[in-house]
Amino acid sequence: MNLHHLKIFVAIADRGSFSAAAEAIALTQSTVSQHMASLEDKIGMPLFERLGRGTTLTPGGTLFLRHARRILGESDALLQAMNGFRGLERADLVIGASNIPANYLVPPLLATLEQQHPGISLTMLTGDTAEVLKMLEGAEIELALVGSNSKSKEITFKPLLDDPLVLVVASSHPHAKQGRLSIDELYELPLIMRETGSGSGQSLEQALRSTRHDPSELNIAARLGSNEAVLQAVASGYGAAFVSELSVQHWKQADC
Repeated sequence: MNLHHLKIFVAIADRGSFSAAAEAIALTQSTVSQHMASLEDKIGMPLFERLGRGTTLTPGGTLFLRHARRILGESDALLQAMNGFRGLERADLVIGASNIPANYLVPPLLATLEQQHPGISLTMLTGDTAEVLKMLEGAEIELALVGSNSKSKEITFKPLLDDPLVLVVASSHPHAKQGRLSIDELYELPLIMRETGSGSGQSLEQALRSTRHDPSELNIAARLGSNEAVLQAVASGYGAAFVSELSVQHWKQADC
């Protein structure tokens, strides 16, 4: 007895005759009859009663049909599961990432991805948070790693890690030894910001608005296109910046 026997048996039970089943599964009627004779011989009892040109199930056939459907259903589920597993083992994955995740989160994970799923080929598209989320909405990417969420109802956001913004200045800056800044001092401070649409900028604006302060009153001296450019400018003594704590840790480790 094999799955092929079960499929033929179910086809006969569903269609009520050997001839209709043979036509549905593209076999000759004699072949269908041979398979059923072999199956009934293995079972040790008749599964069908022949009534003229049609057939009806015997009591044993009715019981057998219930189990045959279950076995075939489980067989289909197994094939689907294995196809899904095979797809996971060999796949082209396209993701999007904003500046901080692209530079500091994804690269360290590549070795782990290669070890656990060597058949996956990863392509990463980059942009600011707004651009990456637009890619996701347009189905250009399958997954997005960004620094802030949005109000989009089309996207489900899941927190990955906490990466607070910190205010950085050069070691020679007058505020370098100061533990805290007042709001008035912050508004007077020349700030270097990322481009409009960046996650860090959006997070800073949200934080200020939550405390009823107007982000438009910040003294923005420059906007630069990458986190590294912002940190380089700050290190040279030009202004201050709110940046990802994760990026500062990597900056220190690189002795920059």
